[in-house]
Amino acid sequence: MTSHEPSSPAVFWPRCSAVHGCSGRATGRLGGCAAHLRPREFDEFVGALRPGSDLDLRGVTVPLWLLDAVLDAVTGPDGRPHLGRARFDGAVLPSDAVLRGVCVEGDSSFDGACFLGGVSFYDARFFGNASFRGARFGRNVSFHEARFHRFASFEEAVFTCDALFGEARWHADASFRTAVFMGAACFDRARFGRDAAMQGVCFGGPVSFKRVQVTRHARFERTRFRQGAWLGPLVAGGRIALADATVHGGLRVHAAARQVTARGVIVHGEAGFRLRHAELDLEDAVFEGPATVRSLAHPIQGLVSPSGGRAAVRVTSVRRVDAAHLHLADIDLSGCGFLGLRRPDALAITGDCSFATVPDRRALRPWGRTERAVLAEDHHAGDADRLRVLYLELARATAGADRGRLAQDFRYGALEMRRRGERDPLRRLVLYLLWITCGYGLRAGRVVAWLAVIVALACCGGAVLHHGGRVGTAHTAHLTGRNT
Repeated sequence: MTSHEPSSPAVFWPRCSAVHGCSGRATGRLGGCAAHLRPREFDEFVGALRPGSDLDLRGVTVPLWLLDAVLDAVTGPDGRPHLGRARFDGAVLPSDAVLRGVCVEGDSSFDGACFLGGVSFYDARFFGNASFRGARFGRNVSFHEARFHRFASFEEAVFTCDALFGEARWHADASFRTAVFMGAACFDRARFGRDAAMQGVCFGGPVSFKRVQVTRHARFERTRFRQGAWLGPLVAGGRIALADATVHGGLRVHAAARQVTARGVIVHGEAGFRLRHAELDLEDAVFEGPATVRSLAHPIQGLVSPSGGRAAVRVTSVRRVDAAHLHLADIDLSGCGFLGLRRPDALAITGDCSFATVPDRRALRPWGRTERAVLAEDHHAGDADRLRVLYLELARATAGADRGRLAQDFRYGALEMRRRGERDPLRRLVLYLLWITCGYGLRAGRVVAWLAVIVALACCGGAVLHHGGRVGTAHTAHLTGRNT
């Protein structure tokens, strides 16, 4: 048996006999399963425990009285149970196990453990790595106000009922990859010191991430939300990733982050993105209900937003988005890709949305606008026909009284695409003449300029003709007088 420091004795239990109906381990010194020790042997076992002792209960079916006795034995002057390294791999823990306030000063492992009933880790402290990989929680579980100072894993864990992680703190990465939450899951006011990894998780009940702070990335790729998802108010220093996630019942993202990726997300219901600072990518997303994207004008109170950058949301792509209704408001669309949008007729653009601009070279008014709005894909000559249709739909989507100038630019862009894509030489010539003379009828200043030129030329011509007539008459009179 490995030796240990006297102040921190360890208890190791070898495999218990199947005669007792227990799959646990017995101590090497005491020679039997702790659940079946004689009173004197059990007293010796408990008497060897001190605050900070290592504990090995791998594979043990732990009765409630045994758990209570162990926790009492390792309770320190601060009233908290203190363990060194704790190993509960494959253990079966009793119903209503109370581990609140427990401090595990070394690594702890509950891999494959089974909690028969409700369990509370309220205000627990895990100073080493903590692993609950593959653990099964039979009833409600609470990690409210728990602290994880190093890496914490709940990968492949199954939460049969409600799981509470409210106000929990992770000082390093927290991984819940491929975990299953059958009941409600609450992470309100939680803090993640690095990444919150939720890839492939299945949330069977309601899920809430209100007032959550994530230092780096909040990752929900391939995650399934069966009863909707409310993410926010949430702040992430890096990325909020929802790529290929599936949401039933509606999605709400109220967040500040540097990047929000929702490529391929499928939402069976309404979707709303209220963002700040973020670049949003919606490429290939599917929204069966209405979807809205808008900027948050003010910082999220009580959370530290990413520093630097502009507050406005910058949408990078809505290519191949399929939405019953897509509403974009008060966002930056200067670099947004629109080609392939499934239902451009269901698009609405309102508020202060900015687009890319190019010089309006035929704008002959130096005091007027010298630029016009265009799409980021305007230079794709091979997509002229698709861009023409898209420009027309965008002109309709921005045709409100406050966006009339923008709608005019998009109608101009549609005619530009028609001119570029026209194959008939005669029609192309007519369109060219319309472009150069009056901007397809959409540039009134250009028409006025051409009329002014024509009038000036006419006046000059008239003046020349009038002056020439007077000179000719005088010359004739002179010749006539001389002959007489």
